[in-house]
Amino acid sequence: MSNGITPDEQNNNPSEIPCPLCNEMVRTGLVRCWNCGSFMREDIAEAYRKMQENPAPMIFSPLPEETEHSEEQEFPSTTATMTGYSNSDDDDFELDQSIAVTEYEASDDDFQLNDDTDSSQDQQTTIPLAREESEVEARQHADSDVESEAPASEDKAKQIDKAPAEDHSVATGGDVLFNVALEEEKEEKKRRKGGGRRRRRRGGKVEGGIVVYCPNGHRIRVREEYRGAAGKCPACNVMYLVPQTVPSEQEAEQTATADAQTEAESSEGFNAGAYTHWLEGIKLHAIDPTKLKLKPNSLEKTFTNVDLAISPEKMLVLVVAKAGLLGSGSKDKLEKARAEIAAHLREEKDEAEIPAVSVQTVTAEQISKLRVVFPTMYDHESVFAGVPVFGKGRIAIALPKQQDSKENQYLTFSLSEYRKLTEALSEFFGIDQLGQDSGIPLTDQMQQVTCHYSEESFEVLDNENLEFYEADPEIELTLAGRQCQGCQLIVSEDSRKKERIGGKAGKAIAKTKCPKCNEKFGNISLYQLVKTEVPAEAVAE
Repeated sequence: MSNGITPDEQNNNPSEIPCPLCNEMVRTGLVRCWNCGSFMREDIAEAYRKMQENPAPMIFSPLPEETEHSEEQEFPSTTATMTGYSNSDDDDFELDQSIAVTEYEASDDDFQLNDDTDSSQDQQTTIPLAREESEVEARQHADSDVESEAPASEDKAKQIDKAPAEDHSVATGGDVLFNVALEEEKEEKKRRKGGGRRRRRRGGKVEGGIVVYCPNGHRIRVREEYRGAAGKCPACNVMYLVPQTVPSEQEAEQTATADAQTEAESSEGFNAGAYTHWLEGIKLHAIDPTKLKLKPNSLEKTFTNVDLAISPEKMLVLVVAKAGLLGSGSKDKLEKARAEIAAHLREEKDEAEIPAVSVQTVTAEQISKLRVVFPTMYDHESVFAGVPVFGKGRIAIALPKQQDSKENQYLTFSLSEYRKLTEALSEFFGIDQLGQDSGIPLTDQMQQVTCHYSEESFEVLDNENLEFYEADPEIELTLAGRQCQGCQLIVSEDSRKKERIGGKAGKAIAKTKCPKCNEKFGNISLYQLVKTEVPAEAVAE
């Protein structure tokens, strides 16, 4: 059936209008869009924003006036009930044996009095409960009113004489309830170890004891018996822990001395049997050649720390302990594992049962074929094309490839570690030429130079091998002088300071003009090895 409305009339009087924000059709009359929730009319949106910015103030109605007996009518419970009820919060919350305070002296209660309660340390009585105080005061106030009123006639006097008969029973009942409440309070005190909130403080100061600090920095003195317990700061109510018993200073010194002696004995008595050469903390790199990136330092951090145990027959590559969060195990853990491995080798037990994470054996025949892969005499002969992928100043040796493995293994050394390795290989296997043609300084190469100003001669390291010394953490260098990059003029560090060449610290020496060739001095530094003084006793031994 037709409703008599043409399509043109529907368009002129639509029942839906588009949302001004999302253009969704919304039925006319709606305040908000059903799709995006925005207001359909700008005036309503503006009124809503004003209402949110200026909310209506809160109105508080006055409390009804309390009558004289309103509290008794509303809470008809006895004093004993109120006593137990007031202490209900204390049972839910118990600390470890409360703490006594001096600077703040912690008491045996762990719960402190409210800030508005004034009580001294000499006060030894229990602070009465709020319900008990109101009842006693009310009774005393009633008695004082009766005594103050003078009887106007004999009839009133008789009525007053009769009144105490009724008041006596009421008063007696009140005293009974009051006594019951006190007994229950005493029982509560015996049952609870921590005590209530309104107990008295412990009198007297703590003698001796220890001083601890809460997380907010308050100083608290605690008795020795509470070591290991938890307490509550009386100043800020923050929980703190009392440390366990620690040894005295004398015991600590004795313990440190004993540990030092034990460590010295263990280092001197480290005996691994036939494995007389032991290198600690050598880096082992396992590299997939297909994934190798020829960039400086690209493999510097991809390594496993291993120990090398070398005997006249073989060399063991030992992973002593599992790596920790920082890449290696703790020092104590490593030392303990090394001692166990050394004892196992000293007793010549089965190598398959060595107490290490992993063990790789390099035989004497394989040792004779070891070769240095970095650095090399010529870059095109190197697998790494002369790029220091293991880090500047590191020396790399290729290990025999393991079966069923796609990765190549390389041991990398600092200069001092490499010299220890070559010493062991020379002693056991007669290998003296390992890396000799690679430019590695097996011995310190020194050259004699003369200062231009003081004309004094002094020795410096050869700069061609300086990167190996700079990268070795066990070698300490000291700046001895500077060299002009143009005319090779030598100036000692002492003379440079006297002549003020490059400033006081020499930072501007690269741009300073040479006194001989009048060109820029450059930044060529000359170094010496720091000589360590050997004790006379060690020399005698």
